Amino acid sequence: MAVYYSIRPQLAEIPAPENEDSQSSLPHIIIMTPEEAANGTFLQTNMYAKLEHSQEVRFCKAEAHKDFLYGTFVIPPKSNNREKIAFRYLIAKDRIVFIEDGGFVKHMIDKMQQAILRENPGIGFFFSDFLDMLISEDLLYLTEIENQIAHLEDEVLAGTLENFNHKIMACRRKILVCSHYYLQLSDISNILQQNDHGFFTRNELASFRLFSERVGRLHEEALMLREYSTQLREVYQAQIDIRQNKIMKILTVVTTIFLPLTLIVGWYGMNFTGMPELHWRYGYPFVIILSLVSIGICVWSIYRKRIRK
Repeated sequence: MAVYYSIRPQLAEIPAPENEDSQSSLPHIIIMTPEEAANGTFLQTNMYAKLEHSQEVRFCKAEAHKDFLYGTFVIPPKSNNREKIAFRYLIAKDRIVFIEDGGFVKHMIDKMQQAILRENPGIGFFFSDFLDMLISEDLLYLTEIENQIAHLEDEVLAGTLENFNHKIMACRRKILVCSHYYLQLSDISNILQQNDHGFFTRNELASFRLFSERVGRLHEEALMLREYSTQLREVYQAQIDIRQNKIMKILTVVTTIFLPLTLIVGWYGMNFTGMPELHWRYGYPFVIILSLVSIGICVWSIYRKRIRK
């Protein structure tokens, strides 16, 4: 069932008019389902039938048509238990029509009823307030992502490197989605500011410019977080390199210590019958002592060099 609101100093829900084509004394908002939009006489006669509305909504946009503005919104999920939200909208001279399957738009307008009061209401002010409501909690969401990256940084510096790539890529995907979302909102604001149809007053255009500035700051915040995540990946790679260097250092020390033993084994492993040690009574203990002395000299040399450093 379509829901109607009149744009007054405070939004108010009103009953549906008997004649859908009738002009209201006040600009108003309509929320309807795609089925109702497909069967609505006003939309089909004036605008909606001209649009390719059967396609899936994939991104935010605004299009200037002859007598109206048409666009779509795709709100990215900002929590683990929520999917993306998609809906369409049309802006005419005296009304704004939202077309959605769920109740997201109605929920947003109900919040606006309680929080927003304007002395000079209009469709432009309503739509700018609606846009502001869409991004009202985005700074907190970006702050949560920043805290997640900072927690990953603490784990990396503490030597906990398990599942790091999976975690950091999840954060980077969120940042990328937000960055694209803000660019699309900025494009919508720019098209609204062109005011090709003359729907909006000068003050309403100023409110769209303010919204564009807010979106720009959010986009800059998203870019900063992407740079932060890139720097963290470099720190992670540096930690991996340090760990590998430590392992290689240990292997080098072990190889250095046992290299003289390898030489002794190779020397005495040759079948030289004329070697005196092979017929000497203390030849075997002599080789043992020689091996221990060689190991001791190597260990002492490594220890001495470490002390000098």
